[in-house]
Amino acid sequence: MWVRAGVDAAASWFLGASCPTCGAPTAGVCPACHATLTGVAPFAAPVDAGVAVWASADYTDPWRTAAIGFKERGARSLADPLGWALARAVAALLLAGGRLPDGVDLVPMPSRAAAVRERGLDTTALLARHAAAVVAGTGLDAGVDACLRHRRRVADQAGLDVVGRRRNVAGAFVARPRRGRPVVVVDDLATTGASLAEATRALRAAGASVCGAAVLCAVTRERPGGGAPPSG
Repeated sequence: MWVRAGVDAAASWFLGASCPTCGAPTAGVCPACHATLTGVAPFAAPVDAGVAVWASADYTDPWRTAAIGFKERGARSLADPLGWALARAVAALLLAGGRLPDGVDLVPMPSRAAAVRERGLDTTALLARHAAAVVAGTGLDAGVDACLRHRRRVADQAGLDVVGRRRNVAGAFVARPRRGRPVVVVDDLATTGASLAEATRALRAAGASVCGAAVLCAVTRERPGGGAPPSG
């Protein structure tokens, strides 16, 4: 504990480092936020994706801040706690199915090439790898298969209503031919479920057996001020 405190103090003094979630002076995610982000109680998300969707948490703080920090601000130290949280949503989804498969592959939602270039990282794929490692640590054979890709460009979902989102992503994804063990679609955020539904369609068209989807956060209530829901 004293060593950690010394590292945090040095990071704050010399580097100006702070927790990407709460802003406390520390190197990486502070212990309190790490405990909060990993101590989740996953729930069945009320989104229409055509399959069961389980989420780690509602899209409120500190989850909102953590998700934005990881995806938009390059806070890679969040990959570990957020991966743990996503893994718990994956586990809850599989357990709710009544029978655990012998193995499972996590399929990350494909990121736009421009977004990956801008961030220097495919954050959803990184999140999937961390989650798969946690699931595998429980004894269930788990891996990652980034078999989905965009077949055409889509508009930003953030300013669209439910109907507009479904039209925007209809036919937008394609998957490599897939056989063998089942898959779980994973993403950082679910709002209406439109993207998850399209991903499921593409995977099934490629021959995959889709158990459902697991997401880090789900938007479960109207946003204050009536603003447009985030993309996802």
